[in-house]
Amino acid sequence: MKVYLLLLLLLPLCSAKQFHIQCHGEDFLMVNNMLLDCTSKVQQACYTRGSGEKGCTPLENCSRPGWTCCYTSGCNA
Repeated sequence: MKVYLLLLLLLPLCSAKQFHIQCHGEDFLMVNNMLLDCTSKVQQACYTRGSGEKGCTPLENCSRPGWTCCYTSGCNA
């Protein structure tokens, strides 16, 4: 009986949905077209900014001016 109770308590932790996307990352210091593995509890997109910066971001940032987002792995190459 205790085992079943423990399993019921752990079920929400194990079944928490994880979103995964791979995006190209680029900045002006260290990252130059590096493939990033982005995993999060919130859905992410690949982005490119007007400055040339690239990476992964939560979907709410996609509505910001100067941000271009795409939604499949590697789409911001």
